[in-house]
Amino acid sequence: MKYKIFLLVILLILIAYINADAQEHFGLFTTFNPSAETIAFGNESGTAYIWGNNPLNSWSNPALLAYSSGLSWGWSHDPWLDGFVDGIYMNSSYVSYANQNFGLLIPMLNASTDWGTTLDYGETEIYNAEGHLISLYQSREISTRFGIGCKILKTILKNRLSNLSDKMEISLGYDLRYIVSNIQPMILKTIPPDGTGFMHGIGFLGHIRPLQFIPHVNHAIKLDITAGLYKMNVTKNDLSCFYYTYPLLYGTRCGFTARLSYDFLGDKLQRFMPFYGMNDNVSICFIYDTAKYETRSSTWGQGFEFGLFETLFLRWGNYHNAYEQERNTFGVGIKLNFNGVHFAYNYATFSIGSLDTTERKDDLMVSVDLMKVLRKK
Repeated sequence: MKYKIFLLVILLILIAYINADAQEHFGLFTTFNPSAETIAFGNESGTAYIWGNNPLNSWSNPALLAYSSGLSWGWSHDPWLDGFVDGIYMNSSYVSYANQNFGLLIPMLNASTDWGTTLDYGETEIYNAEGHLISLYQSREISTRFGIGCKILKTILKNRLSNLSDKMEISLGYDLRYIVSNIQPMILKTIPPDGTGFMHGIGFLGHIRPLQFIPHVNHAIKLDITAGLYKMNVTKNDLSCFYYTYPLLYGTRCGFTARLSYDFLGDKLQRFMPFYGMNDNVSICFIYDTAKYETRSSTWGQGFEFGLFETLFLRWGNYHNAYEQERNTFGVGIKLNFNGVHFAYNYATFSIGSLDTTERKDDLMVSVDLMKVLRKK
């Protein structure tokens, strides 16, 4: 029975993500966003969203690491295809360190005791050609990801363009994914070796603050506009398994965001805030992203985020998959700030591909601003 359920799951995933006329590629799970924060406003989202500070967000674009700060840990443990089959989870765990100019990402142990991101299909039964049970098999796919991001104007050209970098910025990023795939075949005589491969990705991000170019403008009002591009598996590497090779997925994601925020009275209002750790501002953010993998049709999503005191966030959006079907997304976020230590929880609901399911996803983030903490000591 477990074996039949496993085959059903694989079939559902393939139906949801592969067009009938497209060449089959491995590594499909690398297109699944691990961040509940960015998935809440459009699923294929976050390529140019620079405000979360969550290491999971950099899945969309490694150039986002340049906008992180301090030492941060992001973690998620989510049921997959919940309502169809039980026991399938997508688990992620990453740590980043950055100083708002330069950032690094390294994988950590996740809930599946793997490094980075795992799509864990659980334990299944496997049979030989004669229909006899061989053993139980743990099927999973793993993406162990490393990343780096850097702001060009502030880091490399700071001596020449120090004034301009306060108004605009260009960031570059690179990530390396080590892929392991050991999904069981339908029939086998012996336990097959794992398939392994590498994927190289390059990200770009442009950020401008147009109001900063206007003299005597009210600095309590801030407008940030960003645009990002991410090229996944730019070298079109393969997955190697024994004597065979299989093409890994490749594609392009790009996005745009515009965020308007207003600070009430600066430090004067901080002491009147209802709870310690809140900031005195509100913000509204518009996000648009599109993705195209291989020769398939493009998918796109758009959404909004409303932030109150940089503590409470409401997110909503919709996206269109390759079948021209529209699906809605929704999410909430809570962020608490205490003397340089930040805690965040994000929750989102969405649907998978062409399946009319309601999936749920949440993640946790803990961040420490080391410079701020050390200064207090």
